[in-house]
Amino acid sequence: MRSRLIKFGFPKGDIEKKIFGLVCVVERQFTIGYWSVVRDLTRRDVGWLQGKTVALAIQRTIKGLSRIVVSQYMMSYPIPDWIWIDLHSLYKLAVKLGKDDTKVADQRGLFTKHSSVADSYKQILLLSLAYPSGLMQKEFQLVYEFIDKISDLVNIEAKPVAGQAVQCLISIDEDLAPAFQPAAKTADRRGEAALLYLDLTKLAKIYKLTDKYCGKDEARFSSLDIDPGSHNKLSPELFEYLIQRWQGREPQGTVYFADRLDRYVVIGLDATHDLLDTGRIAAGYEATPEIPAHSESERALSCVLQQEGLLSIGSLVSFRKTDSLPHLRALGVVCKILLPKQDSKVVFELVVIAHQAFPVAYHALDAEPDTERKKALIYGTKDQEGEKSFIIMDSFMLKDGDLLRMYMGSENFPIILNGRKNIGLGYWQFECRQILENIPSAHGKKKGYDFI
Repeated sequence: MRSRLIKFGFPKGDIEKKIFGLVCVVERQFTIGYWSVVRDLTRRDVGWLQGKTVALAIQRTIKGLSRIVVSQYMMSYPIPDWIWIDLHSLYKLAVKLGKDDTKVADQRGLFTKHSSVADSYKQILLLSLAYPSGLMQKEFQLVYEFIDKISDLVNIEAKPVAGQAVQCLISIDEDLAPAFQPAAKTADRRGEAALLYLDLTKLAKIYKLTDKYCGKDEARFSSLDIDPGSHNKLSPELFEYLIQRWQGREPQGTVYFADRLDRYVVIGLDATHDLLDTGRIAAGYEATPEIPAHSESERALSCVLQQEGLLSIGSLVSFRKTDSLPHLRALGVVCKILLPKQDSKVVFELVVIAHQAFPVAYHALDAEPDTERKKALIYGTKDQEGEKSFIIMDSFMLKDGDLLRMYMGSENFPIILNGRKNIGLGYWQFECRQILENIPSAHGKKKGYDFI
């Protein structure tokens, strides 16, 4: 049922909400069953023979509560009341009984895989510290399973961790998820006994193990599963995302809306291309409808989406001020999504990649002149290395070194692609350079220059 929840983006439709309600019922009943066993076993002194059973029941209850948390994250819903305090209480109970490190068999029946109450508790803590509002829906289960492999590197301490620049606090007597706090900041503490700390210093060991945990050909925003056999491996981009989050760095969009003015937005390359193409508009073609958006903060926009599943992490979005012409558009990629009221209003932050984009078209260099042209966007940057031009397209088949004929306005010329990068959900970016028409072969030495 969860696979239906991650098939489309936000906002969610009535069918998905009904499926989510059914998922919640199943998860709740599963967890209540194990919680009842824990209650019955711990009402009296636990004997030696019952020790394993108690550890198993507590671990399964934590797993059940964790499943509820994961499902809520997938829907971008707030965590229900009492879930976090129940998780904290179960861990405290296991510590009190001396069963927090007792290994029990994996619930799938794979007896070669064992985990403890502490392992399962740390697993859901680390997932919550990955800033769920910046994860794609399909990534939650992948990240949750990845954390299971590295939970041994994380320790729970009773005191602040020496040498850790940003402390991670667990308020075990409150219904709160763990949170980062700079070590230099003085906390308003109700008592040291009510706080635990996560020691994340050993996570530095995984930074050098990208080959072990990352799929070489995996791309975070690719719409394809290139290597189904490595589905349990992370993309390098997602791996880097997690490393940044576990260092206490929150994902944030570009500060672009400090003026707090309204905008018009469209989602996707095709819609953006149509609005940027002034010749198409002048010819009388119907303009793509734009969506009114309000500046929620200096980093975020909010809008009411009437169509289901339009927006997700990695969506390509273009926008303009309401008093600007339709073709004067900036371009960005969604990096964070919030649903404040669980309705059709979506709040999102963008990483702005271009202040102005331009519409182009292309086809293979050796294609016939009347070959159908594919849409793309192009923008330019300027830094210490000089001016560069980048092209964005939705074709995953193109690779570094490929040659294309690009059409820009009334001109056309050959270009070479380099620096392939998956920047959005189904979108790829290349640095592109114009080349000479009479190159001997695609593998010869290329000379060229920037054209924007």
